[in-house]
Amino acid sequence: MLWAFKIFMNSNSLNIYYMQPFESRRQINAWVAKETRNLITQVLDPNDPNTDTLRVIANAIYFKAEWRNPFKEEHTDDGEFRRLDGSTVEVPFLQSWCSQYIACHKVFMVLKLHYDAMDAAAWRTHDWEFYESLPKFSMCIFLLDGRKGLRSVVEKIASSPRFLHDHIPTDSVPVGDFRLPKFKLAFERNIVDDLMHLGLQLPFTGDDICVNRVIHKAVIEMNEEGSEAAAVTVESEDDMGCSLFDSYEPEPKRVNFVADHPFAFFIVEEKSGAIVF
Repeated sequence: MLWAFKIFMNSNSLNIYYMQPFESRRQINAWVAKETRNLITQVLDPNDPNTDTLRVIANAIYFKAEWRNPFKEEHTDDGEFRRLDGSTVEVPFLQSWCSQYIACHKVFMVLKLHYDAMDAAAWRTHDWEFYESLPKFSMCIFLLDGRKGLRSVVEKIASSPRFLHDHIPTDSVPVGDFRLPKFKLAFERNIVDDLMHLGLQLPFTGDDICVNRVIHKAVIEMNEEGSEAAAVTVESEDDMGCSLFDSYEPEPKRVNFVADHPFAFFIVEEKSGAIVF
């Protein structure tokens, strides 16, 4: 079976000037739902926009991709996930006994899961030059040894553009206990304070017209087949397969990667180094 190229990204902007807040809200939410394939169906609440709003600028992005090596559904099993507060919840865990791209550092580990970027046309025509030109996406998961210290690692990644890329694994290793939770995560935040903290002041401090809200909303789902993700920002102015080792060769040390406590994850385009989600 040939896998079609199944990475879809869509980013658009929408500007609307209006005198009818209800109709504008309906139109913007409908546009967001369409652009994100209904992963995000509403980004504006009943109070937005209002009659004082002059303009709404919306941007949306949608991403869907299959794993290069999908997980087998029959291997998925329930287990306990430990929250930051120490409580536990039972969740389904993906499992695998195939070699994985894992890098072990002093207080954390990094896993890289490749997305399938094979284009059916490139496979049929053996156009490997075209294949090499395709974007290469992967999910990178930072897992600390314990539950503490995750925030400091995330802050390092945010403050140093090279930190993430310097710690991404480059080699595959055999695994022992390998478990990842299936999840669907939703996030919403007014990021005005974050943008001002980064030094962007002028748009939020105008006397006559200023940006009063920048709402960022994201949804991502990860399962046996791959990932589906969408993000919308609204600004308001008011690889490897599994193999067996030969019996005559000494077996390399196996690495355990058990994500049963909070971790940080990023979807990265490896050629450009861009963090997509």
